[in-house]
Amino acid sequence: MSISGINNYNYQNYYAGARHNMAKTGGEIRGVLSSTSSASSNITLHMSDVGNSGNALTAMGFPDGTSASVFQADDYNPADPEYRVRYWDKEGNYTDTMVKVNDIDPQNASYLEMLAYTSYSDVEGLTKNAFGDFMNAARGVNGNISYDADNIKEKKDYMSMVKELMQLQYDSNNLPGYLSYKELYDYMNDKING
Repeated sequence: MSISGINNYNYQNYYAGARHNMAKTGGEIRGVLSSTSSASSNITLHMSDVGNSGNALTAMGFPDGTSASVFQADDYNPADPEYRVRYWDKEGNYTDTMVKVNDIDPQNASYLEMLAYTSYSDVEGLTKNAFGDFMNAARGVNGNISYDADNIKEKKDYMSMVKELMQLQYDSNNLPGYLSYKELYDYMNDKING
């Protein structure tokens, strides 16, 4: 991977992909996103809930066909924030995990707990891109860590993973990337030591 691949826009890859997609649509720009995203994978995002929770705060899908969405708990209390993380298996069956945000230790948390933790910090304006930075860091510096039904609830030290990616950004002279990960790292550190 070149430096252009580290938390940065890569013109060459975008241009080649856009040119290919425009050729598929006869040179017209409309509908390019929907046609490319629907043909790319079996990932499903669940953005709404029939209960009181309404729309998901964040949602993500995994390559194995599973997905997760974060909702505010039906009886949400700002003094003790609780989120509901709904996880769908490949067959469309779901399980709910209730996550009390103040009880999360990012040094010993599951992926689902961290989805709620970082969603909360972004929604409340405590961070700007914690959810996205967490998702990048959770894949590991080499991008070789993946998640599925077998390990989605496994406890890991995500704070160290964020610190490692933060250091990579610094070593690569990517100051905006470094500062973004540092904001998440400092937020986690303050919550633990505060």
